[in-house]
Amino acid sequence: MRLRDVLAPLKVFARTRYERVPDLVRLLIRRPAILAAVGSYETALLVSGRVDGRIKALAELKTSSLVGCPF
Repeated sequence: MRLRDVLAPLKVFARTRYERVPDLVRLLIRRPAILAAVGSYETALLVSGRVDGRIKALAELKTSSLVGCPF
């Protein structure tokens, strides 16, 4: 089984959630090594208890508004 076939559900999820497949998801599907690195980084940020969850959420919201990200 090819890795691209394993990552196909990620594409389906993105399409159903955002009505299209964002460029970032397309890039990550084509580059599994980058996907693994980003996934590890994001997981580490999520489970780290050094910063309160509310502050993390505010930082994500502020960052997305600064760069013009719609989601």
